[in-house]
Amino acid sequence: MARQPVPPILTRDEYREMLREAELVGPVRGPWGLIAGLLAVSFTVVGCVLLSVNSVMTFILSACLFASAMLLLQIVLHECAHGVMFRQRPFNTIAGWLIGLAVLTPFFSYRRGHTAHHHYAGTDRDPTAAPCDTTRHRRFIEVIVKLRLIPVLYLFGVYFPYLLYDLVPTSRQWKRTLLQYGSNLLVIVFLHGSLATFFGPTLYLGLLASSFWLSALFYEYLFTQHQHVGLIPVPRNSKRFRPREQQVFSRSVRIPFDSLLMFFNLHKEHHLFPHLPCGYLPRLHRWLQQNRPDVLQFTSDYLGMVKRRRDLKLYSPTVGDHD
Repeated sequence: MARQPVPPILTRDEYREMLREAELVGPVRGPWGLIAGLLAVSFTVVGCVLLSVNSVMTFILSACLFASAMLLLQIVLHECAHGVMFRQRPFNTIAGWLIGLAVLTPFFSYRRGHTAHHHYAGTDRDPTAAPCDTTRHRRFIEVIVKLRLIPVLYLFGVYFPYLLYDLVPTSRQWKRTLLQYGSNLLVIVFLHGSLATFFGPTLYLGLLASSFWLSALFYEYLFTQHQHVGLIPVPRNSKRFRPREQQVFSRSVRIPFDSLLMFFNLHKEHHLFPHLPCGYLPRLHRWLQQNRPDVLQFTSDYLGMVKRRRDLKLYSPTVGDHD
């Protein structure tokens, strides 16, 4: 087996300097969350108008618009889960809970699961980590991934781990958590059941399924297949890695219109400083380019969507992209 390269890690002083300079310069200014929210609402309204026209073409256009709205809302949901969308925590909770209804995601389960993801990235305790068992169904899953029409990476690496996170006992207050989770699911079912009654069950449920599937594909091609796949879990006799060490387990990639996607593509920087709003991520990225390009480049080569999809290493985790 080839010897893996030693990953470059930021020192404590560099980590502090990086944060200090980013805060001194300030974030990239722009109402990114507001823009994403307005776009999502606009796509939804236009999609509803098109849905009233009874044709296959308008149905497809509606599905694409709803899928785009769901993608944007998932990114806003992520910011709310970190408590950085708004300055006041209650506003993040309320907005995240409401957005969760639209994207079929119980917010508190998502927030707890995503917190665990950041705490345990790089270990097998990460709820979004790749399966450790590499013998069963390996070839079958690899074939599904290569089909490119089934968002298996997103569904089983992001959506279901967060959707089902609260079903696993994690604290003494688990019964309360489970009650909260169940009530949230009931509201989601009630909301979409009501919409199905209004638009017609066949039409609405078909649209919801198509939109969710498309949004999952969008999310997978833009984010999931780049951010962590092939890098985790990589246990190193540690139960938990500090944020400044987690750059080893994430990638940052270039995508068009990244500001409209709230710089969610800069995922390495996000894992280094998960408490910072998205506007700071380009500042952090620039600091790494100027001061520690080895840290940035270790797992952040530019990866085209098709190429990355073809070269995924689901069952061969590596320390970096440079074997």
